[in-house]
Amino acid sequence: MKKMIILLLGLMGSLFSLSKVEAVLLEEQFINGVYYVETAPDGSVHIEKQAFFYLDGKFAYCLEPEVSAKAGEYEMINGLDSLLFSEEEKEKIEEYGYYGYEYPGHQRIEYYLAAQELIWELVSDYEITWVNARSGGSEIVIENEKNEILSLIEESKKLPSFVSSTIKVYEGEKLFLEDRNGVLNHFDILESFFKIDGNYITSNEIWEDRVLTGVIKPYDYNRTLLYRRENAQTLATLRLTKPVSFEMKIEVEGIPITIHKLGEKNNINNGIEWIEQSGVEFELYAEEDIIGHFGNIIYQKGALVEVLTTKDGYAKTKKLPYGKYYLIETHSLDGYDSSEVIHFEINNTVEKDFIIEVKNQLSTGKIKIIKRGADGSLLSGVIFGLYNANGDKIDERSTDENGEIVWERIPNGEYQIKELKTVEGYMLDDVPESVKVASNEIVIEKINIKVLPDTNNDEIAHIQIVIGFLGIGWYSKCSKKLFH
Repeated sequence: MKKMIILLLGLMGSLFSLSKVEAVLLEEQFINGVYYVETAPDGSVHIEKQAFFYLDGKFAYCLEPEVSAKAGEYEMINGLDSLLFSEEEKEKIEEYGYYGYEYPGHQRIEYYLAAQELIWELVSDYEITWVNARSGGSEIVIENEKNEILSLIEESKKLPSFVSSTIKVYEGEKLFLEDRNGVLNHFDILESFFKIDGNYITSNEIWEDRVLTGVIKPYDYNRTLLYRRENAQTLATLRLTKPVSFEMKIEVEGIPITIHKLGEKNNINNGIEWIEQSGVEFELYAEEDIIGHFGNIIYQKGALVEVLTTKDGYAKTKKLPYGKYYLIETHSLDGYDSSEVIHFEINNTVEKDFIIEVKNQLSTGKIKIIKRGADGSLLSGVIFGLYNANGDKIDERSTDENGEIVWERIPNGEYQIKELKTVEGYMLDDVPESVKVASNEIVIEKINIKVLPDTNNDEIAHIQIVIGFLGIGWYSKCSKKLFH
């Protein structure tokens, strides 16, 4: 059954109220020696001289082979929506016209006839041929032109090879992607961030997920327009309302590493406790060349990748590409030793929530007390107190059988040592002694004098006191050596 172009006349009022309607004049330029032969389904034949059609200076195709065009004004509306065709048919009409006479390099009559014939074959059941005389004459053969138009349409639907998958990149990596289908030059990229370089898509450094959109290049930016007049041929200027396009997702991948920074709490009596530290600085370096997805080097061996500072005990890197790295603690909190260099590798076995725990011990030294009597004997049971610089007691201990007290891992700083209780028969030295710990060993050797026999003689008591002050009965000796 014959296909008919049906204008939606019932909706015309509302359609025209939504679409701007303009009146334009038809200009016909008849082509010498070109006639179309129209054979109806019932076998009847009609021969008519073929013309070029222009409306408002725009080249147009006929959409109804069974109706003649008429001189005068035509109404112009946007698009082919008012035609009762399927979306697929509308797209084909536009494609035939787009790749016809006006397409670059097609400015020959044969291309016009080829496109017009393809349109008529789609919209009607008429058989169309072309001759060079009204009486019949010789047939004008346009099969090559028709095949080329169809080939161009088919070729236009080919997309670059990379659009079927999500493209992975690393943070800071530049895109350098080859189109193995060789059609990239047919497209424009809508985002200025991306560039077409020959058969490659390139970009600047990528730091976040992106979507790249490509649209087939138009030969101009005119649009499809429909022209109609009562009892006259419907004509159309044809462009691609839905040009071939593609979207390509670009996904930034890699694994961020979380640094969990802990520092030893200053707690001599209760063992080691850990507290989270803010303000500790790290530098992250590449231990080897870090290679990107496109064979390029993202970070050269030894390159600084990132500088990090902990907050509330944590610092998180950017998404790291696969490869080997090392982490250096460049600024520790006062009173703490820096951690050793940490080496690690990022690969497909690393969990996405990978955490590196870094513990810093306090910078500490050692205080050792050796207690002797005046005769050189070692005194056990003598009690000493350890105080901070403010005079607050930290700990107290008694000398052992070797006359020693040892405080291990004393955080660097100012302290005081005070004798709290001595053994029977010896004088108590309760004058505090200041010591400074700076990652070293402090050895304090103290000698106590014996108490003189009880006497009421004030002179003897005074002598004892003088002896004490002169250091004849006791003395303090401190030696310092590096603490390892």
